[in-house]
Amino acid sequence: MQLEREQWAIFARWNERREAGEVGAESRPDHGGIDARYDELELLLAPHRQAADSARRLVGELRSVAGARYRVEGLDYWFRWRPSK
Repeated sequence: MQLEREQWAIFARWNERREAGEVGAESRPDHGGIDARYDELELLLAPHRQAADSARRLVGELRSVAGARYRVEGLDYWFRWRPSK
């Protein structure tokens, strides 16, 4: 989880710079070859992002909250999972 949070923080800081007009969309770290640590984390996390054989299908409920859309500590919404029918 710590690696996921680190990768998210890289993206959120990039988004703050983009919204401030300091960088353009072409510098988005998930495009690859832009941020070496982001790319390293992508490789480290890839095996953990595969669905397990025992995975269940769930439905998500989304609720927006006030504030900046992308923040280092997370997004501007709450998300809750429920079993699908």
